[in-house]
Parts: sequence; C-alpha cells; structure tokens
Amino acid sequence: KSFGYFNDASMVGVAALSDAIWLEAPRRNPSIDDLAEMINNRQTKTLAAGIDQIMADLKDSINAPPREIGHHHTALVLIHEYQRDPRPDEPGAAWIQNAQAHRACMLSSEAAIVIANYLRLLGFDAKAHTQTSTDVCLRRAAIAAGLAWNEAGEAVAPWLDARFGISVVTTDMTLAHDRPLAPRQVQPHADLGGINWQLGRHSNKSAFNKDPFAKRNYRDSAMKLEKLKRVDQPTTYMDEANIPRVPKRTDMFARAQFGDMGKANQDAATGGYYARKAAPSYAQRRALGAFVLLQDGPSE
Repeated sequence: KSFGYFNDASMVGVAALSDAIWLEAPRRNPSIDDLAEMINNRQTKTLAAGIDQIMADLKDSINAPPREIGHHHTALVLIHEYQRDPRPDEPGAAWIQNAQAHRACMLSSEAAIVIANYLRLLGFDAKAHTQTSTDVCLRRAAIAAGLAWNEAGEAVAPWLDARFGISVVTTDMTLAHDRPLAPRQVQPHADLGGINWQLGRHSNKSAFNKDPFAKRNYRDSAMKLEKLKRVDQPTTYMDEANIPRVPKRTDMFARAQFGDMGKANQDAATGGYYARKAAPSYAQRRALGAFVLLQDGPSE
C-alpha cells in the first residue's frame, strides 16, 4: 500500500479473490504483439549499465507461455483519480482533452506492473491487471477491496464518484484483506461531503485542495511559479565559451562501465548493480528496459 501511495495512487485496498471477480474470458491488449516483435527483433544502441541483462529478461518474459494464475487468492487494488477536465479554451487543451481514462490507466498500470514484479522478486507469484489487459473484473475487485460501492452496476468511490482508473495485482502472497464498504446511506455525511470534508478535519485532502488545478491552467503547474522573482542571467557564473555542448549527458553510463570515472563507479555500474541494490528500482528495470527501444528512433 505504501508503494502505491508513493506512486500517487488515490486509494489502495486489498481484497480476497472470489470466483465472481475472475472474468470468464481474459481481456488482452492486441498491441502486445507489436511490442513483442520489437523486443525480439530490434537491437538497442544504448550502453546503459546492465542493459544486456534487462533486454534478455524482457525477451524471456515476452516469449514465455501464459501461466496459470488460478491459485492467486489475493488482489491488491489501486485507484488513480481524474483531475478536472481540461477547459476547451485553456493553453494546451487540444493535447490533453478526452484523455482522462488514458492518463489514469497509464498511472495505475505503471504502479501495478512494478509492484507485481517486486512481489515476484520476493519469491511470490503475482500478475498485474490493467484496463487494457486483465483476467479479473477491475470494478468488482475495487468493490471487494472496500474502495467503491456498486451503484447501478458501476463502481463509485467515496469522494471520487466514478472518475478514476483501476489496476489490480493478483498474488499468492498472504495479505490482510480489507472489508467492503458499508452502504453510502449509513456513512458519516460530515466526512463524505459535509463539514469535515470541507475543512479537511480528518485528512490532508479536503474539498478545497483536492484538485490543485481546480482554479489553475494545467500549463501553469500546481505550484505558483509565476510568483517567483526572475533575473535575465543565472546568478551562478557560467564560463559559456568553455562549456562544451555534449549529447546524451556525455554518455555517463558507458564511461562508468569502461572505468573512465574510477573503480567505484565501474563496480556500481557492472550488471546494473546501482539499480539492483534497491528493491523498488530493481522491480522497475524491466519496464524501463522496454522504453529504451523507443528512445532509439530518429530525432525530429
């Protein structure tokens, strides 16, 4: 749960996997086939530390036959809420309109995929389920995990209504299950939408600060950067005539591996050790490796 909230999840819950949560026919993203072909046939140009192991791991994962997950008994459910809909007249609206579901899907999928990989590294079996590829009904899982109510066949969450995306991690790891929500009509009104929610008496979020962009354009950021004083030139002296322009951050990954930056850095870069020494970053390596192939295209 902590890692989910660290990844900006709005709500995280744990449910028992009942028969009703499993889909009769799994949903699969057809674009996975294109990604598999890219991973199997393209050669990356980067010299990032441990990239050979990352790509080999990706190829093994892509080519592995689907495995049975019927023994999974627990579901970790992550909800990512929608922010306000972009106003048609605000700067940049054409780029981000009608993308709420896509944004929430991407954010929740990233967190679920990394957590599932982390659980597998710990020795448990786990699988991520997203809006595009899933073996379970995401809405039923959210209801079972105590994150939403079933209202007319739709999952509706406290404070969020139906404006959110869901991802699920199923696993055979033993976790404490959350209880389902009591009906809305018996919930304390003061906390759901009354005075406590308005003033934020029982939580860090309230009706006043729930959406940092409620009264700001997305272009302007959640922070009021326009209030900061500016200068024409940086206050730190920069010897611009003698500062070389180098691409790719001087290819520090390659220099570290070749020992150009000392033995300590070389040892830390060997096999990508600097990523593997921390459990969450080790779990993120596979997802990051898939993006490496998308970085080698022609610049435009």
